[in-house]
Amino acid sequence: MNLDQKLRLLKKASKPRHPDQELEQALDYLRRLDQPPEPRRLPAQRAAKGIQEYVEGEIAKNHLGEYFLARQAFPFGRPYGKMRIGDISTADLSPLNLLFPQAALPAPERLVYLDTETTGLAGGTGTCAFLIGVGTVEGTQFVVRQFFLRDYPEEKAVLHSLTEILNAHDGLVTYNGKTFDVPLLETRYALARQKSPFARLVHLDVLHPSRRLWRLRLESCKLTDLESEVLGIGREGDVAGSEIPGIYFDYLRTGDARGLQPVFYHNALDIMTLAAVTVELARAIGDGGASTLQSSVDLFSLSRIYEAAGSRKQSVAACQRAISGGLPGEIEARALHQLALQYKRVRQHELAVETWLELSRRASPLALEALEALAIHYEHHRHDPQSALEFTLAAIDRQKGDAQPPSSALLKNSSLNNQRFARRLERLRKKLASHQAATALLS
Repeated sequence: MNLDQKLRLLKKASKPRHPDQELEQALDYLRRLDQPPEPRRLPAQRAAKGIQEYVEGEIAKNHLGEYFLARQAFPFGRPYGKMRIGDISTADLSPLNLLFPQAALPAPERLVYLDTETTGLAGGTGTCAFLIGVGTVEGTQFVVRQFFLRDYPEEKAVLHSLTEILNAHDGLVTYNGKTFDVPLLETRYALARQKSPFARLVHLDVLHPSRRLWRLRLESCKLTDLESEVLGIGREGDVAGSEIPGIYFDYLRTGDARGLQPVFYHNALDIMTLAAVTVELARAIGDGGASTLQSSVDLFSLSRIYEAAGSRKQSVAACQRAISGGLPGEIEARALHQLALQYKRVRQHELAVETWLELSRRASPLALEALEALAIHYEHHRHDPQSALEFTLAAIDRQKGDAQPPSSALLKNSSLNNQRFARRLERLRKKLASHQAATALLS
């Protein structure tokens, strides 16, 4: 553009405006002021395709707002690993009451199975549950509902709808929920100024009894590991849990919901597996592992669950079956040690002695305890100081022969054992001397 053209444009712009034109511009400005501001658009609305294009569900609504709700119904006849979906409804869960000293677990139709997907694993007020899945028994189906936050403002509506589900039931089942899911959700309820619905529910955290039953045999007791090792299910097309927060943040940033489909799949499978593992636990505790536990190591773990609950008869039976089925060396020593203690508690001293003798032959640190227990038995129950002395000397020899790692705690225990054995040795020698002197006088 040359200088003449610029001058013509400036002269045109400086011409006085027509009054009608100025009036029209003022009216247009007032009309724009009168219009309500454009509402904030959620990621799902900004994207060309929303979450409903990739996950089957609907936009649900309550008085606090909207959210996305996915719903899947699984018929009872459908197989799930080595069981069927219907087992979740018909299984006898009453054996799990062994884990509840002050309350009983409700019937299956009164339970909610819950799992969350969150924006992080650290917890705290900055962590949000963007996907909350719940599973319930309804009629002849197991129904999984998944409440999804298309954006953070939808959280209040989701929490309100979750409360309605929980209020219709009496029990809650989670996996690590007592440590993570429930405290996180209670924080979100507090921040949303809503009353938490969890206090009234009987809560079974399946993580803890699962570890007690299967941890000795399995390297990991993650839910996916139990799914494959206990239920016989191999997941395909799943997403790693550590990747899920990043997938949600990508969705919030771009509005592209394509990556969320595996997250919904992962959450639904976790809920199904949680329910199936609960059934498997109840079966194992209910029948002593007769129809469910094929591993002797698992049977020994079950005996420890019975022992902790005070069911000594069941504990002894499970422990005996575990030993007769064959156990790895150190686990077998632990089983023998536990069995001997159980016999001693119920005053079956002869059986306890047999078990201590068996344990004393093992190359295990527990063999030292077995020898000491035998010395105590022969001194105080059989009043046989000679046998008690022999077992005490055997214990001292065993302790001398054991290689001690350079641990201050072990060295301290060794010193205490030496003192205890020395006192017992001195006492037994005095008893023998007195006994020999009395025998000589009588002869």
